[in-house]
Amino acid sequence: MEQLEADNPEVPGQPVEFRSLIADGEYVDEQGACWSMRGGELRWSRIQHLADDPEVRVVHVYLSEVQKVATGEREGLLAKVRPYLQGGVGLDEHTDFRVAEFKDDRHRSLLVVEESC
Repeated sequence: MEQLEADNPEVPGQPVEFRSLIADGEYVDEQGACWSMRGGELRWSRIQHLADDPEVRVVHVYLSEVQKVATGEREGLLAKVRPYLQGGVGLDEHTDFRVAEFKDDRHRSLLVVEESC
C-alpha cells in the first residue's frame, strides 16, 4: 500500500492508504484475469514498445483509480511520464511515476503506469 499525506475520513489524523499494483506485484482485472508483474525496472525503449503495440493493454493508476488508456491517448501519457523516468529537471517534486510490465496466464502483456503524489 502507498501512503499519502491526506487525512483519512474514516480515521481522522491517519494517512489514506492506496493500493499499488506494482508494489503488490499482482492485479486482477474487471474480467477476472490474473496479472503478475514481470521483471523489474523497464528501459524506456521497452515502455515505448509496449505502449505502441495496440494488442497491449495500458492502465494508468492514480490514487485508487485504475483507468484503461486508449491507444490514441498513450503518447500523451508517455510524454507526461518520460521526464520523471529519465531524471528531468524542474519537475513537480510532489509527483512521481512508476511503470511495470505484467503478464497473464495467456502471456499477454499489460503496461501499468502508476502516478503518485
